[in-house]
Amino acid sequence: MLGRSAAQQQNSLTFFVVLIACIAAVSGILFGFDTGVISGAILFIKRDLNPSPFMFSVIMSSVLVGALIGSGVSGSFADFFGRKKLLVITALIFIVGTVCSALANTEWVLIISRLIVGVAIGIASFAAPLYISEVAPARYRGALVSLNQLAITIGILASYAVDVYFSHTGDWRWMFGLGVVPAVLLFFGMLALPCSPRWILLKGRTEQARRILQAIRNCEDVDHELNEIRESLCEKQDWHLLLQRWLLPALIVGLGLAFFQQCTGINTIIYFAPTIFQMAGFDSASGAISTTAIVGVANVLFTIIAIPLIDLWGRRPLLLFGLCGMGFGLLMLSISFHFGGDNSMLKWLTLASMIIYIACFAMSLGPIMWLVIAEIFPLQVRGLGSSIAISACWFFNGVVTFTFEYLIQAFGPGGTFFLYASLCLAGWVFVLRMIPETKGISLEMIENNLRAGKRSRFLGAVE
Repeated sequence: MLGRSAAQQQNSLTFFVVLIACIAAVSGILFGFDTGVISGAILFIKRDLNPSPFMFSVIMSSVLVGALIGSGVSGSFADFFGRKKLLVITALIFIVGTVCSALANTEWVLIISRLIVGVAIGIASFAAPLYISEVAPARYRGALVSLNQLAITIGILASYAVDVYFSHTGDWRWMFGLGVVPAVLLFFGMLALPCSPRWILLKGRTEQARRILQAIRNCEDVDHELNEIRESLCEKQDWHLLLQRWLLPALIVGLGLAFFQQCTGINTIIYFAPTIFQMAGFDSASGAISTTAIVGVANVLFTIIAIPLIDLWGRRPLLLFGLCGMGFGLLMLSISFHFGGDNSMLKWLTLASMIIYIACFAMSLGPIMWLVIAEIFPLQVRGLGSSIAISACWFFNGVVTFTFEYLIQAFGPGGTFFLYASLCLAGWVFVLRMIPETKGISLEMIENNLRAGKRSRFLGAVE
């Protein structure tokens, strides 16, 4: 009876856990704001700094290069120093990069500043979901980790709102500069939060881990969960663990989801939406940016809809549904540009297609990629494994962003979006064949099934 009660407490949701998830998710607001704000700012950076086509691509890609560096080099730091300390440091990097971006007076200063911001984004993109997943009870882990994705969409929407507000004056420095506000909030908020109890136990500090678990579960009896975590620590913390054969399915899932989240074109919509709307016939910069805000609202609303469904329906069904919808939206967008001779019709077909696409992305690959990557790696190398998968995500993001204008020139908008639609179909097949279900399963049970070689359902419940 006591064991069952402890298990129920392990899956209970407390106000403190929700508060922890919300504060950590502020890093998602920064992620979304600093990646989205460039879409409006670049229209005025072109006017003031007059970059060449190459320098334009470098400015657009610099934050992605930084994110690749940040996510790639910080995985071991997450395992060594802890998730909380890493997020505190990340907030400071955000502050420095944001201030420097706002004060930049040459192309290269702006590029370096955006590179610094990108490093912070890269660290936050895996550290925040990782931290939340290790604090959250299994039953609500999907919803709580997905708060980070909701925060990303809110950050993107906020960046669009800031872009709209300053579009009439063209003051791109203020567009960048306002990002310092959530960075300061993240810094002070993370200072007040506890460390991940799983990471504390990994470091052998059992009594401290017990106290943290008691606080976040609001329960004195946490021995059941503590023992479950301890039993999973059967090997030393060592990066060589990632090379073991039993971890190959997790690496395939993580890298595959990273590829399909980016190469189905999401950041052509996030970064280049105003540019796409201008191609579709929205003449003024302010009009194109204002229309982009509609896409941002849809992104937020459908992420909110997805949050309870992730733990109710599961990860796999939402991925399959979402990829179908994304492919349909991109196909509509391709057809709109291919046949839409009348600009007034093309404008609204483009808007409708992008709303369908972003809505389906927000309910599937948007939140679920970050969630699954935070779930599938064993505790000993969870930080490093997550950072490898997220680094791949940022690499693919950079490739898509850097090649977008070249694809437009080579194949036109219609051909480019048809290519992204084809990759949605490939992603659907990948999910169908490779992605099992993780809803409601503890992180330790996921690891046990992976070690046991249950390939068909290695992330699911015990057979």
